[in-house]
Amino acid sequence: MPNDVASLLAQPVAPPATSSIPLVRTRLALALICAVGVALELTLMRGLALRFWSHLACMVISVGLLGFGAAGTFLTLLRPRVLRDPRSWLSLLALLLAASVPITWWASQTVPLDVKYLAWSYSEVKHVLAIELLMFVPFFLTGAFVGVVLMDLPQRINGHYASDLVGSGIGGIVAVMAMNVLSTTQLLVALTIVGFCAALLLVRWCSWKNMAAAVLLGLLTAATVALMPWEPALSQYKYLAQARTWAGSKVIYQSEGPLGRIDVLAGPAIHYAPQLSLQFLDDTPPQVVLITDGSGLSPIYQAKTVDDWNFLDYRTAAAPFALRTNPRVCIIGAGGGSEIGLALYHKSPAVTALEMNPQIIAAMNGPLAPYGGSIYSAPGVRVINQEARGFFAATPDAFDIIQLPLIDGFGASGSGLYATQESYIYTIESVRAMFQHLAPGGILSITRWVQSPPREELRAFDMAAQALRAQGLDPKTHLAMLRSWITTTILVSQEPLAEGDIAGIRAFCKKRGFDLCYLPGVTLTPQESNRFHVLDKEMDFKTNRIHTAEELYYVQGTKALLGEMAEREEFLAGYPFAIAAPTDDQPYFFHTFRWASLPKLREQLGAGSNAQLEMGYLMLAAALAQTVLLGLLLVLLPLTPGIRALRHSRAKTVCLGYFLMLGLGFMLLEMGFVQKLVLYLAHPLYAAAVVIASFLVFAGLGSQFSHSWRIRPDRVVLLAGGVVIVFSVAFLLALDGWLNLTQSWGVPARCVIAALTIAPLAFAMGHFFPMGLQRTARANPALVPWSWAVNGFASVVAAAAAPLLAMRFGFSWVVAGAVGCYVLAGLLFRHIPAADPNQKS
Repeated sequence: MPNDVASLLAQPVAPPATSSIPLVRTRLALALICAVGVALELTLMRGLALRFWSHLACMVISVGLLGFGAAGTFLTLLRPRVLRDPRSWLSLLALLLAASVPITWWASQTVPLDVKYLAWSYSEVKHVLAIELLMFVPFFLTGAFVGVVLMDLPQRINGHYASDLVGSGIGGIVAVMAMNVLSTTQLLVALTIVGFCAALLLVRWCSWKNMAAAVLLGLLTAATVALMPWEPALSQYKYLAQARTWAGSKVIYQSEGPLGRIDVLAGPAIHYAPQLSLQFLDDTPPQVVLITDGSGLSPIYQAKTVDDWNFLDYRTAAAPFALRTNPRVCIIGAGGGSEIGLALYHKSPAVTALEMNPQIIAAMNGPLAPYGGSIYSAPGVRVINQEARGFFAATPDAFDIIQLPLIDGFGASGSGLYATQESYIYTIESVRAMFQHLAPGGILSITRWVQSPPREELRAFDMAAQALRAQGLDPKTHLAMLRSWITTTILVSQEPLAEGDIAGIRAFCKKRGFDLCYLPGVTLTPQESNRFHVLDKEMDFKTNRIHTAEELYYVQGTKALLGEMAEREEFLAGYPFAIAAPTDDQPYFFHTFRWASLPKLREQLGAGSNAQLEMGYLMLAAALAQTVLLGLLLVLLPLTPGIRALRHSRAKTVCLGYFLMLGLGFMLLEMGFVQKLVLYLAHPLYAAAVVIASFLVFAGLGSQFSHSWRIRPDRVVLLAGGVVIVFSVAFLLALDGWLNLTQSWGVPARCVIAALTIAPLAFAMGHFFPMGLQRTARANPALVPWSWAVNGFASVVAAAAAPLLAMRFGFSWVVAGAVGCYVLAGLLFRHIPAADPNQKS
C-alpha cells in the first residue's frame, strides 16, 4: 500500500466485474437518504425564515447543491480507496448524515448573525459563512452517499439514479405535509431517524468495526437530540424577540405550519397601530398582536361595538370609504381583521375577506375569538381561504371597494429583505384582474409604506397607471394618490373621478392631516402637497437642481409617470431606483435597487447609502459569486498532478461540457418553474415542494426507462432533447393560459395539475444524466465522480443565477437559456466515447 497520497490517487483501479453492494437494500437506502436531503433543505428554509427572513432560502439551496458538488470532488480524489469497500463507506456516510442533522441545527442556532447589519458591518460575513459551513456538512454527506452508489456497475446506474430522484421527490412532498403536524425541530428529529434507518440497511453487523461505528454514532445522535434546545432562536431584530422581553408580555397562542409559525402576543405594553394619522388623539381599543414568523404583524383589536373601529378611519387606507357609501367590499389579506372592522364601521352590507393561511382562519374562529377574532363571523362577513389571483379568476362578484392593504412589515420591506421574493399580487396583470371586478363607480385602493427616496409608492402608482392603459383607459382621470407620515394610498377608480370625488378626497386629507400627491386635473400647491408632513429638500440627479422632495419625487414623479410614454421612459431611466411597473414575467415588486445609482447615492449619502442596499438581493448575488469561485476550485482540483486517470482521459473535456450543460439546464428549468408556479400554487413553499418533487420523480422515471428503448443511445438522447425543446417552447407560449383555466381550483387539485404539467418535460429530461453517465463509466470510470461534481456545481450556479436572471430579464429568458443548455448537451453526447480502449482506469 503506497504511503504517498499522490501515488495512491494515481494508482489505476480496475472496475469490478460484480457489485459488492446489495441492489435492493442499496436503492431503498439511497431513496431514504435522498428524501432526507430534500426534506432537510425545505426544513432549513422554514427554520431560517423563522429565525431571520425568507430571503435566506436561496442560501440553503446554494449550500445544498454546493455540498453535492464538493462530494463529487471528494470521491474523485479518494476513488481508489472508496472502491475497495463501497458498502462500508455507504453505511458510514449514512450514519454521519443522521448524526449531522441535529448537530448542524443546534450549532447554527448559536451563531450570532445580525442580517440587517450585513451592509454596515462586514464582520457579519464571517457569521454567514459559519452558518453556511454548518449547513454544508449534511448535504455533503448526502451527495457523497449518492456519488458512491453511482460508482457502481454501469448497467445499474439508471436504476440507482431513478431511486435517487424518486426518493428526493417523495421527500419534498412528505416534508411539506409533515409541516402541518410537526414543528421545525420535530421534523429535523424525524429526518435524523430516517437517516439512521437508511444506515441500518447497509451496516455489516458481522463486522465489529461497522457495528461499533453504528452504536457510537447512534448514541451521539441520541444525546444531541436529547440535549439540544427545541425552541428555535430568533433574530434580536424581530418584533417577537423584542416584545417577549417586555414586562407582562406573554404568548397566548402558537401554531406552526408550511406557511409559517403564528405567535399571538398579549401584554400591557402591546400597542400597534402604525398607520394612524397624527391628528388622532383618542385611545385605541385593547389589542393583542398576531405575529407570523416573528415579524409579520397583524393586530387583533377588542372592539366591542362597530363604532369602536372609528380610529381606523384615520389612515390613508380609509380614503375610498370617504367616496362611497354602504359599499360591498373585498379585502385581500384578512389578517387580524382590522380592514373588516373598517368596512363594518362604514356600514358595508357584504364583506369578502381573503386569507391564504388556514392557520390564521382557524385561530381567529377558535381560540382568538374572545380577543377580537369574532370579527371573522360578524354579520355580512365572509372569510375565504384563497389567494387573490385565484379568487378573482373564478368569482363572478363585483365590488364597490377592493382593498389591497399592507400585508408586509415596514422594516423588512424597507431594508430590501423581500427583494428576491416573487409577488404576483403586485403586477400589472394582478391590478387588471382586480379592476375587472369593480362595480360601476368602484374603487381599488392600494396602500404602501412611505420610503425615502420613494420607491414602492411610485412603482405601485405606475403599476396602476399601466394596468389602466392596458384596459384602454386614460390613467390621468382614474387615479389619485395621498400620503401620511408613513403610508401612501393610491385610488384606482373604475370610472373617471368626478368633481365630487376630488372634493371628497381633499376634505378627507384636510381633516386627517394627509398630503396630496396626485389628483386628476388639479395643479397641487405646496399647501396641499407638502403641508402636514414636510419633506426635506433633495438634489435632482438629472438636473443637479435643488427641489423639495415632495416636488421631485411625488408631484413630479406622478406627473412624469402619467405623461407620454417617452416622458415616462425618460423619468424611469433617470430615477435612482427601478420603479417601472412589474409584470407576471418579472414579478419582483420589492426589487428596486440599481447598481448604476450606487456612486451617486454614496456621493450624496455617504455611509448612509448602505441603507438603500437590498439585503435579499445582495445575499443572492453573494451566493452566486461564492459558488462560482468554489465550483471552479473544486472542479479543477481533481485535474492536479498525480491523478493520471483524469488528466490523460480524452473524454474529460466533452464530459465537462455535457454534465455542465445538464446541471445548468435542469436547474434553470426547475427554478424557473418554481418561480412561475408561485402564482399558481399561491405560496413559495408549495411551489418549491411541488416543482422539485415533480421534476425529480418524473425525471427518475425517465431515468429508469432510459435503457428500455430499442434504439441507439444517441437517438434516445436526440428524441428526449426534442421533447424538452417542444414542451419548453409550448410552456413559454401557453403556460399562463393553461394554468389560468384551473387557477380557481383548490390547492391540492392545483398541485396535481402542476405535477402533471411538468411530467412529460421532466420525464424526457431524466434520460440525459444516466445515459451520459453510463457512457462515461464505460469510457473511463474515474470520470464518474468528477462528472457528478461538475453537474452539482453547475446546478448550484444555476440555482443562484436563475432568480437574478429572472429579475433582470424575466422568466421567459430563463427557460430559453435552459433550452439552449439541453441543445448543447445533446450535441455533446455524440462526442462522449462509447469506450476508451486506451484507458486503464
